[in-house]
Amino acid sequence: MSKILVLAGGSVKGAYQAGVVKAIFETGFSPDAIYGVSAGSMNASYLINSFGRQSIENDGYINLSQSSKDLCDFWIDNIYAPECLSLRRGTYELGLSAIRRNFEGLLDTTPLREILNNNISMRNLNASPVQLKVGAVDIINGNMVYANSSYDHFLDYIMASSAIPILMPVVNIGGQNNMAFLDGGMRDVAPVKKAIQDGGTEIICVACHTRNIDGGYFPYGNLLALVDRVMDIAVNECLNADLDWAEFRNECLPADGSPSQFGILAGQSRIKLKIIRPQHHLNIDIQAFNSDDIKRMILLGYEQGMEEMRGYKL
Repeated sequence: MSKILVLAGGSVKGAYQAGVVKAIFETGFSPDAIYGVSAGSMNASYLINSFGRQSIENDGYINLSQSSKDLCDFWIDNIYAPECLSLRRGTYELGLSAIRRNFEGLLDTTPLREILNNNISMRNLNASPVQLKVGAVDIINGNMVYANSSYDHFLDYIMASSAIPILMPVVNIGGQNNMAFLDGGMRDVAPVKKAIQDGGTEIICVACHTRNIDGGYFPYGNLLALVDRVMDIAVNECLNADLDWAEFRNECLPADGSPSQFGILAGQSRIKLKIIRPQHHLNIDIQAFNSDDIKRMILLGYEQGMEEMRGYKL
């Protein structure tokens, strides 16, 4: 394995990521694997599903550009309002869950599960020549788990990877209480380090957050908005740490690509690393977006992706 596409988390900003991926594939990058976390896991899984379906139908041939176009269409057709992903729980329901001590999140994610079940097939995932890994956090022991399609109940891991704490319910893998998972972004927003550990020598990472959090006003008296903001801050810090580590690691290694001869990086070599992230804050409200917002995000991602890839040597 050498070429890995890393798709970071970002909630509905994943539409921007879909646009960037379209540009990346149109300019000729062909990954051996795609790693995703949170929204990135959904995008990664859709792409791998598409690759597998094409491979089955076309005797092994896959068209990456077509798959990325289909991903953008998937966002436009399926995720055009907050209700497409989740439903708000009523005050009575939340109060009852507090009394019974069986809190299942502020939002009901049944719509998201239906989107996943309707668009992702284990047959297609297993048929793809491109590998897939998605990251989710085991909240029992705190460990990060990178699951692939060989895992039992793999669709549960995809669901868990996007389960924002407090907003969304804990996902029990296979319905088992001792297999409780949440958003992988709590530990690893952009799994570049995992990609390097797995042998990646050329990595393109697509993030959905700018380096700095937008300083504008937000309704912090609104519980959903407050939780989203807190997660945004935490995710942004984790993302910056992930990406800064990858770039610093490269700078510490010989520029000629030879293995380091000493220190904790002994035996390791530089990788070809490209990071694409928004140049400006992506203005989209998870509580009040529409199809025009999704189309705008996709277009922004595509335009920036084409600009970033213009000088990239494949």
